[in-house]
Amino acid sequence: MLRKILKFILIIVLIIIVYLLIVNYWPKGESKVVFNTASGAHEYTVEISDNKDTRTKGLMERESLEQGKGMIFIFEEERIPAFWMQNMKFPLDIIFLDKNFKVVDYFENVPACKADPCPHYLPSTNSQYVVEVNAGTIKEIGLTRGDIVEYK
Repeated sequence: MLRKILKFILIIVLIIIVYLLIVNYWPKGESKVVFNTASGAHEYTVEISDNKDTRTKGLMERESLEQGKGMIFIFEEERIPAFWMQNMKFPLDIIFLDKNFKVVDYFENVPACKADPCPHYLPSTNSQYVVEVNAGTIKEIGLTRGDIVEYK
């Protein structure tokens, strides 16, 4: 009887360990965005941030962001979302898109916040999606308001 109980406990422990490994090390949701600009199509791999917890955390506490990578924030509906750079360690370009994935506004080379209160960055009009990429990307690819972004 004791062997059956120990075997059961071992199975439960193994299930918990496998679950924790999957949750912590399985690749997070990623997708692609393509910025269609006058200079051509520029594809980036983006992490998906589509709930309150992931939108709040964003790219905080990371040391850097690989070239060609970013994060897309997805909101349930169009709104004026406020972004800030609290607990960031590197500057970003922040790109606001409407429900049709048209670039409606952006901020370039937004610095990491050094002291409270951190400034907030809000688009001039409603947006439903926000893409964060490394600082300098907007200038590098020639992104302008009105450009269309594909989300794959």
